[in-house]
Amino acid sequence: MTNAHSHLDSSITEVWELLGQIGQETADSPGITRAAWSGNEEKAAELARAFGRRHGLQVLNDAFGNIQFLLPGVDPATPCITTGSHLDSVPHGGNYDGLAGVAAGLAVLAAANADSRSCALPFRVVAMRCEESPWFGTAYLGSRLMLGLSTLDEIGDLVRSDSRKSLRHHLQALGYPRTDGATAPLLNSGLVTSFLELHIEQGPLLEADGIPVGIATAVRGNVRFPEARCAGAYGHSAALPRRFRQDAVLAVAELALGLDRHWQDRIAQGDEDFVFTVGKFSTDAAQHAMTKVAGEVRFSLNFGAAVKSSLDAARTLLFDLVKGIERDRGVTFELGGEVGTAPTEMDATLMAHIEEAAGALGIATRRMPTVGHDAAMFVRAGIPSAVILVRNANGSHNSEEALDREDFARGVHVLGRAMHRASAR
Repeated sequence: MTNAHSHLDSSITEVWELLGQIGQETADSPGITRAAWSGNEEKAAELARAFGRRHGLQVLNDAFGNIQFLLPGVDPATPCITTGSHLDSVPHGGNYDGLAGVAAGLAVLAAANADSRSCALPFRVVAMRCEESPWFGTAYLGSRLMLGLSTLDEIGDLVRSDSRKSLRHHLQALGYPRTDGATAPLLNSGLVTSFLELHIEQGPLLEADGIPVGIATAVRGNVRFPEARCAGAYGHSAALPRRFRQDAVLAVAELALGLDRHWQDRIAQGDEDFVFTVGKFSTDAAQHAMTKVAGEVRFSLNFGAAVKSSLDAARTLLFDLVKGIERDRGVTFELGGEVGTAPTEMDATLMAHIEEAAGALGIATRRMPTVGHDAAMFVRAGIPSAVILVRNANGSHNSEEALDREDFARGVHVLGRAMHRASAR
C-alpha cells in the first residue's frame, strides 16, 4: 500500500470517530437534530474546526459561519479544487446526511498534509450551514451566502421554524461575523476550479443493487407548495349525504391520488426519475372530530425531477386537477406560495474522473440522478461540480439513517483519488 493510501486510511479512522462524537453530542432522541445556526450545529462546527487545527490545517470562518479548511501555506485567494457539504440536519434526522461529506473532505485534506508530496495541493474543504429547507422554509442558505448568490440583506429576516427568530438574530447570537482570526473569502468561479461533494445516497437504489458508490448525473429540480390549504365545509358525519358534502380530506386525497396516477404513468413510460410527495397533511386540531366532515386541510406538495419538462407537466396537471376537484366537490384550494429550483446537470469531466478513480480502486459505480445538494449552488455560481453518492441502508431524513464504515472509506478513497486526478489535469 502506498504512503498516500496509508495516510488516507489513518485519516478515515479519525474522521469516523469524529462523526461518532458529533452524533453523540447532537443527539435528540430519536436521531439527531442540528438546526441551522443553532447550538448543536455550532457544536458540529467547533468539533470540525478542532480536527482541522489538530492536523495543522488553516481554519477560516466566513461572516455567516461557513468554514473553509486549507492546507498550510496555501493562500486563501488560490483557485482550489473544493469539496465538502453541510453541517445541519432535519429535525430528528440521521447523523450522516451532509456531515459525512464534511468528514470525507477533512480526511482527504489531513492525509494530503501528512504526505510531503501532496502538502501544497490547492485543495479546499467547506463545511456549510443550513442546506436543509425545514428551518427557514428554503434550502441552501449557507452555500448561497458563501457563494454570493444571496445576501444577508435579502434573506436575513427569514424566520427559523422552531425558534421564530430571524436568521440575522441567530448569526449574531453565535457571534458571526467573528473577529478572532482571518476571515474566509466569499467563493466564486475564480476561487473554486471544481466542486466535488460526497453525500450519502438518500434512497434505496445502491443498497438494492449491491453497488457501494453512485455518481450523480444531475441534481433533481423541484416545484414545491409548502403551505397549501383546502377549504370545504364542516358538517355532521351521520346527517350529511354525500352530494351535500364539501369534504376537504377527500378533496386533498383525490388530488394526491390523481398526481400519484401521473407518477405511475411516468414509470410505465420508462421514467424512473420523477418523484412526488405530500409531506404534510393535517386537519385543524381545534375543529376535527370523528363525527365531523372535515372543513379544512393544510398540506404540502413537492415534485422532483432531473428534467424540467417533467416538472412543467406535473405543475400543469396540478392546476387542472385542482379546477376539477373544486367544481365537483364544492371546495376551494389555496396552494399558497410556490418555491423551487431548476434541475442541475453535473459536470461530465468530473463524473469521468470519479468513474476512473473508482475503477482504479476496483469499486463498482452507477450513474443516477440525485436529490438537492449544495453542489447545485456551485453549478449556479458557474463552477463545474459533481456528487459522489455512498450507499446507506435506511434512506435519509429519518433517525434510522445508516452508513457502513467500509462504504464510507470506499467513498473517501474515490473522492481523494478524483480530487488528485482533477488537480493533475
